[in-house]
Amino acid sequence: MISYECDDDTLSEYAGKLLERPTNFGTSDDRLYRTHAPVIGCADNADDLMAESNFHVALDLLRSAADTGRTDTEISDEHVINAGIRHWGWGSCSQVFVQVYADDVMLCRKCDSIADWAVSRKKHGRRRFLCASCKSDWEWDTERYGLPALTPIKYRPKFTAAWREACSILSALEGYPVLDDSDYSEREWERWQSNMNEALERAQREYEDDTEIQSAEIADSCYEELGELFGHEPDCGIDWQKVEDIYRKARDTYFTTLANEHLNAPIAGQLAFA
Repeated sequence: MISYECDDDTLSEYAGKLLERPTNFGTSDDRLYRTHAPVIGCADNADDLMAESNFHVALDLLRSAADTGRTDTEISDEHVINAGIRHWGWGSCSQVFVQVYADDVMLCRKCDSIADWAVSRKKHGRRRFLCASCKSDWEWDTERYGLPALTPIKYRPKFTAAWREACSILSALEGYPVLDDSDYSEREWERWQSNMNEALERAQREYEDDTEIQSAEIADSCYEELGELFGHEPDCGIDWQKVEDIYRKARDTYFTTLANEHLNAPIAGQLAFA
């Protein structure tokens, strides 16, 4: 898998974009788009093997990142949500949401959003935390009322391990469309084999008098030739007519060989010619 580590600025940039809730999105889980941002999704009934592969690989990586160094899955269950949603165009979908900020992150004292700045109060030795918008209001009030000038310090919120992994995944997908080539190839081969078996069963139904053993032996005899069809059709498809032609040819060869063996078999009691 191609992976990229992201700095805090990139993590914040992704968070700002992905935590923005769509106006047409509704859910009973108030964590979605508030504390958890969408990372990757997959339509449940689609034939997009690349999206399916990326989804499952990403889900495993995110859970693993959240649970690193732990003996249970408590953190990943909280930080990584595999949510079922519906889309008007795609139907039922699975969407992974990841908690962006750690539970102990500081919030703006005025609006409860994630803090961007910390202001030290020398008199009490404490800090007040402000978001970028409220910091501007605070600076304006400070200047207006002649309050002592304090220097704000940039505050870096603590990101979850799952979010760091999520941004790494998103960065990787921007450069290359597949997260794990091996997983994708295995899914392609499994899909193709499933389609091939269906096409082969259809071809075999044309010869109802053949025994199961004969059908299996004929299929084995043309397995290599059938395998050469892999990759000829998009989305692991199969040209059923080609499968029927290959199977018919193999069947003719099979029974011709069987007939020759029977005709040339020695007759009981007959002396074999030297």
